[in-house]
Amino acid sequence: MVYRTTARTTATRAQSQAKILRAAAKLFATQGYDATTMQDIVTAAGSSIGNAYFYFGSKEGLLRSLVESSSTAMFDEAEQRTQHLADGVERIGAIIAFNTMNFLITHRGMLRIVTVDSRLSVIQGLGDLAIQRWQPRLAAALPDRPAKELPAIAAAIWGVDRSLVERIGRGVITMPTRDAVGFMVRWTMRALGISAARTERIVASSWKLASRHIRAEGSASW
Repeated sequence: MVYRTTARTTATRAQSQAKILRAAAKLFATQGYDATTMQDIVTAAGSSIGNAYFYFGSKEGLLRSLVESSSTAMFDEAEQRTQHLADGVERIGAIIAFNTMNFLITHRGMLRIVTVDSRLSVIQGLGDLAIQRWQPRLAAALPDRPAKELPAIAAAIWGVDRSLVERIGRGVITMPTRDAVGFMVRWTMRALGISAARTERIVASSWKLASRHIRAEGSASW
């Protein structure tokens, strides 16, 4: 008998995967990756251990899917919220503001997962995804830059942003969210050779746009 995938089965599978991912996100953030078992996750999700391994292969595969799906959603939101801006450094600054604020405010649970319980392969995959997403935006914003430079610029933005939010998440650096956003946008603009006056305008407009859409959760500092 040939198994046929229908729209209904596809939707059911997607719903089941989403429930498992939501349960994993909550448990990884509250209990930690090592202390959470696959059985814990499927019990919380109301699913089965067979489904979890069928969809994700392993607990690390589940973590990787969780981090990648959350990061993709964050970047999608940043691009959507800034689509009214012309391609240029103003939009680059706004996307940086959205991504930084999302990690520090809306997705603090995800920040705890990738800083406290990080797995090298997961972090590398997250970096690859971020660099891939940044390159077309950078190409549009910086048409005069050689194409071979764009992966390096993307890697630099990703590396500095991740390093900063990770240390804020671990309490190594104490910095209000607004200051962290300002630092990231300002650092990037200076690295791209943008004038000080224009940089400060971009910092202000990026913060205004991002803070209009992102709301603090819990005790996160704005």
